[in-house]
Amino acid sequence: MDWIGREWIPSSQGALLLVYTATLQDLEAFENSIPRKTVVAIGELKEVKEEQVLLKGYIPLEKTPKEEAIQWVEEKLQTHSLVAIIFRLTPFPEGTVSSFPRVVLDIIEHVQSLIIPIWIDSFWAHFFSSANAYPPSKRILVGSPKMRDEDWKDWLRKSFYDLSSQALSLQPGLEENIGWQALYYLKQKKNSPVFIDGYSQKPLTGKLLLGLALKVASWISKNVPEPRVGVLLPIGAGAVIINLAIIFAGKIPVNFNMTVGSAMNLIAVERSKVKTLFSAKTLREKLQDFPWPKKTIETESFLKSFSKVSLFFSIFLADLLPPKIVATLWGIPRLGGEKEAVLLFTSGSFGEPKGVPLSHKNILANIAQIKTILSSIPIKRLLGALPIFHSFGSTTCLWWPLLGGPLTISYVNPLEIEKLASLIEQYQIELLITTPTFLRQYFKKVSPEKLRSLKIVITGSEKLQRQLATDFESKFGVPVCEGYGTTEASPVISSNVIDPFQPLGSLAYNQRNRPGSVGQLAAGLSIRIFDPETRKELPLSSRGILSFKGANIFSGYLDDPLRTAASFQEGWYLSGDVGSMDSDGFLYIEDRINRFSKIGGEMVPHGTIEEGLRKGLQQAVGEDVEIAVVGIPDLKKGETLVVLINRKVYNWQVRKCLLALGFSRLWIPKRVIYLDSLPKTPLGKVDYQRCKIIASKEEIEAHLPSQSQDKAIPGEEEPNQIQG
Repeated sequence: MDWIGREWIPSSQGALLLVYTATLQDLEAFENSIPRKTVVAIGELKEVKEEQVLLKGYIPLEKTPKEEAIQWVEEKLQTHSLVAIIFRLTPFPEGTVSSFPRVVLDIIEHVQSLIIPIWIDSFWAHFFSSANAYPPSKRILVGSPKMRDEDWKDWLRKSFYDLSSQALSLQPGLEENIGWQALYYLKQKKNSPVFIDGYSQKPLTGKLLLGLALKVASWISKNVPEPRVGVLLPIGAGAVIINLAIIFAGKIPVNFNMTVGSAMNLIAVERSKVKTLFSAKTLREKLQDFPWPKKTIETESFLKSFSKVSLFFSIFLADLLPPKIVATLWGIPRLGGEKEAVLLFTSGSFGEPKGVPLSHKNILANIAQIKTILSSIPIKRLLGALPIFHSFGSTTCLWWPLLGGPLTISYVNPLEIEKLASLIEQYQIELLITTPTFLRQYFKKVSPEKLRSLKIVITGSEKLQRQLATDFESKFGVPVCEGYGTTEASPVISSNVIDPFQPLGSLAYNQRNRPGSVGQLAAGLSIRIFDPETRKELPLSSRGILSFKGANIFSGYLDDPLRTAASFQEGWYLSGDVGSMDSDGFLYIEDRINRFSKIGGEMVPHGTIEEGLRKGLQQAVGEDVEIAVVGIPDLKKGETLVVLINRKVYNWQVRKCLLALGFSRLWIPKRVIYLDSLPKTPLGKVDYQRCKIIASKEEIEAHLPSQSQDKAIPGEEEPNQIQG
């Protein structure tokens, strides 16, 4: 194995070498390549027999009395020996940082020694395709040493995350082009369906998809001089072919959001400098105010313009020729790395959209991370119903299937729940990735037998209400796990997941699932937490801005150095989400930083108030209530809170509810606005930016001179409610 940082290992003095996880094969390579003789102890055996450990001469610490283990380590260190403690010995390589064995923590607490974190990386070899031009690398990474002090546990966990992140970033397979990898994968799957268009029920086999995409790529190469090509299509056969063709042509696909309105899209079109756009006739008729470029191509008629003979010949060549020759003839580069692969625009829920260029390395890294998260659950079929202008839809429903993921059954509209449920039943789909808003519709409208094939549901984009997850699991018998990500992270950062091969409800079944959290950090990603006001680094257990670094993290916003500078600190991407991490590595999200209001010198989280209202008003308004708390300017206090709700409740009810739950009076909203339905984003979550606009408008109108001076003061016992 190659070493990085071996110079940190002392040449003569004793030291504790702390290795988070290893297999017996890893340890053999470690011992054979370390520059000094080292004694090895094992903190925790995971599905490894004790006899195997003893045969190798290793000390199983969990089977050794605590005092005896501490004494043994101290004696070895006093003789200037290197003592390697393997936190967890496993039969297969692992890449996720979770809990620290108690016996190891006790030993470190009782000995005074130099501590050196080490990461043995044989993990990623299992998650890169055999079609990669470069074989996965195996190496040993050594972090900088430290003497034990009061914050050593936090430092050690951060060190393991850093080394894990470095291990993934150094994988040579991440330097490839996603088009190159898709080419190899589609050749492997030439006679098997890769996508099935759920709307037309037509399958796309590897060779059919490859042949059609290569034909379109040739046309794009000859007729589109600009580096970026626009796409305005729902997920389906046409969108898959066009996106892949754009990549094959050496261009960058830009999938525009068809739901945000003309003003937002005008910004996106102008910033991306797109001059050519692929869309559909029905969309052009429906979205007349979209800023259509002069060169807008109707995809269906465009594909029909090619003769059947030419299409057949393209498919024939795609099937016949080896992938390297195909790549040479069509000019598909092998290397992509840090070059821009796709351009996405944020939804603009908290302002105008930002261009997020994701590199080939970003996408390949995140797909590898997704594979690790789901490594305990064999997934053969995925429902692809998320829009591909959204980061979760782009990576999980488009690029993952094209780069070695499951067979994906796509459908154009995520709102047609009954149709989606029929597709799940028809194709025996095993994985559903959705949002809590859509999940609630499945619970309401679908019978249990329709979803019997599902192994797991993963939700993201908004907070999963525990009651909803419990109700869904009770009705359908399918576990619901909450995940987390951002567009800037390509997008997956973490996810809860169960192990279906373990007894239902057992500790092993839920070892990687902790309700209320968003799961453990994806392998190969590192984390820091910064104080929201001072930006000082905090312990991971503290509440602050979650910040990340890794191969899946983007490098900056499109042509926007000011926003880029504001979103990074010393190389760490500041997510804008406030949260913390527990001692087992589970991540907890409290809210977005822009969903806090500073009132009376106190940071007030809007999401916590919403949760309180859902809990306190449940009997009065039911479970399906939509609630949004927003902050608007206030001349006296700087900011005041407003509740928007789709039930008729009054200020006194809101105040009574929150005070009964122990909330401070500072946290009590002063106005309630009733709406039939709260504004939503394309993924069905509440659009807080539009809510804030509504609240601000109502506040201004409430204080116009023409308003009645006898109107009840918000917050008084008299009912006071605005209907919008």
